[in-house]
Amino acid sequence: MPTAFIKRHRDFLAGLILVIMAFLFMGKALFPAEGRMLYGFDLERLFYPFGEFMFRAFRAGKLPLWNPYVFLGFPQYAEPQLSTFYPATWLLTYLPASSAYALQYTLHFALAAVGGYVFIRRLGGKWAGAMLGGFAIAYALTMTVRIFVGHMPHVMTLAWMPWCLAAAHWAVEKRTWWATIIAGVPLAMAFLIGYIPFLILMIPALAIFVLWLAFEAWRAGDTRGALRIVLQLAALGLFAALLAAIQLLPSLEFASMSNRAANRYNFSDSYSIQWSFLLTSIMPDLFGAPQGTVELWLQNLPGAIYWEWALYGGILPLVFFALAWSVGRKQWRFWVVLGLLGVLLALGDKGVLHRLLYDYVPGWSWFRFASRPIYLFNLALAVLAGLMLDYWFDLPAERHAALAARLKRALLGLGVLLGLLVVLSVFWQGAQTEPEQVQIAGAISEQLMRLLFFLAVSLGLLIWGYGRPRWQVAALALAILVIDLWGQGNKFITDVKQEPELGWVMADIILPENRLDYRVLSKALAENSGYFYDFYSIYGYDGFTLEASERLHELAVSDARVARMLSGQFLLHGPWWELPVIAPGWEVLTEPAGVTIYERDDAGPRVFIVHEVLGAVDAEQAWAFMADPALDYTRTAVVEMLPDTNCLIDPAGANESATITSYQDDRVVIQATAAGGGWLVLNDLMYPGWQAWIDGQPVVIQPTNYALRGVCLPAGTHEIVFEFHPSILRTGAVLSGLALLLLVAALFFAWRHSRQPA
Repeated sequence: MPTAFIKRHRDFLAGLILVIMAFLFMGKALFPAEGRMLYGFDLERLFYPFGEFMFRAFRAGKLPLWNPYVFLGFPQYAEPQLSTFYPATWLLTYLPASSAYALQYTLHFALAAVGGYVFIRRLGGKWAGAMLGGFAIAYALTMTVRIFVGHMPHVMTLAWMPWCLAAAHWAVEKRTWWATIIAGVPLAMAFLIGYIPFLILMIPALAIFVLWLAFEAWRAGDTRGALRIVLQLAALGLFAALLAAIQLLPSLEFASMSNRAANRYNFSDSYSIQWSFLLTSIMPDLFGAPQGTVELWLQNLPGAIYWEWALYGGILPLVFFALAWSVGRKQWRFWVVLGLLGVLLALGDKGVLHRLLYDYVPGWSWFRFASRPIYLFNLALAVLAGLMLDYWFDLPAERHAALAARLKRALLGLGVLLGLLVVLSVFWQGAQTEPEQVQIAGAISEQLMRLLFFLAVSLGLLIWGYGRPRWQVAALALAILVIDLWGQGNKFITDVKQEPELGWVMADIILPENRLDYRVLSKALAENSGYFYDFYSIYGYDGFTLEASERLHELAVSDARVARMLSGQFLLHGPWWELPVIAPGWEVLTEPAGVTIYERDDAGPRVFIVHEVLGAVDAEQAWAFMADPALDYTRTAVVEMLPDTNCLIDPAGANESATITSYQDDRVVIQATAAGGGWLVLNDLMYPGWQAWIDGQPVVIQPTNYALRGVCLPAGTHEIVFEFHPSILRTGAVLSGLALLLLVAALFFAWRHSRQPA
């Protein structure tokens, strides 16, 4: 390939190489053997079942608004990390699951790497360093380890971080309204992915970066320019929120009613990094590494959450990080400070900063967030590696010679120290008799030798690579980092048989075919997988769900009246989780293939009529009433009385009935006959957006039995229809549509500007 062509298209070729590398990294996971798919704990148990429900709706030309199969009903469109409105999610609609999720990871590793390249180039880095930095951003351990645990939205969200920074930097440089609007698109994409814990990290990080640009302008005497940059930041954030309003507004409504809305500090601080785990910044597997499945691994590694405490970003970037303050340009010290700030935040209660943010930043308390800011450390490592690589090899010869002499002494000293530690660890390993101690000693020896190797080759490159052609230096640096980071990341890519869980298979064979007549409880099974067999579950698997469904589930396990009220007829218990204390009335039906299936013979119907109403002023009073052991849900409904509503309740009569005649995801039709006025209860979860009609006339749905749906039922025979029409989705869609029109206008002005002579 001619040299002139390479120089002219250098950035394009660099980006293309980074994209190809993402496909090489995921490798065979993109084309697994028949019947196999990429392994990931949450991928298998959470995103795969919800994803199949979503794609089924897309293929039918609908939105996956309400999922009736889990949690007594679930507003799937509003659960942020399911990314319903994110364009890349739609691309997977017609792909087989065996390849779809591996492709999603691949695209976002490529996106992160190219975004890192673009951002470092914008900061003044040359192509060689930008490639190194882009690679380091994409394949730091905090990214690749997410494959093993199935945290797909983590990777997807963080992939947009370098693009957010690059776009903001570009908008500040352009100083135009249209550039500011366009620069909000990457942040809007991150909003649409919806993984809020990292959004809470990304937004302050972006704000800090842009405010630092404003500070630099102010320090240079450009006060108006500094103010303009601050206003651009506000406009960028506002536009991003508007463009993503179709997801943001429903997600905020969902979060306000979620199990995270009233958490304590010990929840927010959980998974914060221990001081000792900072050693994993140089020896990533010092305390163990994933093996087999998550369950097996956790049994062998108690108390350590590898994927939450992953802060390894490579030895070569760490060397550049250490050199940046004293050797690099002064403005690069910003990244050193940002990286150390991320470490301080990740320490949680062991550092004061996390507690201050918990107390004063809205939404911070909703998530187990403590360790996540370590991404800022990885980001800083990657950016400084990208900036420092070319800077180091462009140093004047005398300056480099002086620094190289210091590095030689450091290499000698550290090499001797690490060599001694390796020898001692080998002798220690030989002195052990217990297998566990032998394994620990061996792991320490291996990590010390690994550190010695990568430290030697990294410092060796900086010492003896000076004066060589830049492409050789770039190739060597990238090769070192590929061996380092891919050596860590490749072990997280494994596949499993794409086969149904045995417990659900047996339940499908044994339990009654009319699944609408009852609900199931499942323990130690993949709760969401009942969807594949049309089972309706009282609970499900998702760390971010509605508080009401969580409370009712807990009661259903221990209170026979609630289990009966929720039509809980069968309980499935797998072999790897101890069954909690359960309510009386559950009897063993059968025990096929290690799965115990319990049954109760008093499960109530999905819809029923009562003729006694106990009024409550709010949800908490309703919950308190439900604690009364004398309350009989077959006779009495606890109703949260809404303003301007009243209902004539008559005594129960003979020949009353309520039957579901049509049950769709977001529409339920009931035929009911009552001798006198009563209260009709549908034991599906109540949520904003549900509306009801009786014989075509709209009626008010009132929260019943804490969080179920209930309507006042007049005497006679009636058709009752429940439909899900969330108004907040319409509002979000209108706002996103207006923002999209504004984006089109901004793109037009950008195009017109590009055609003007320079």
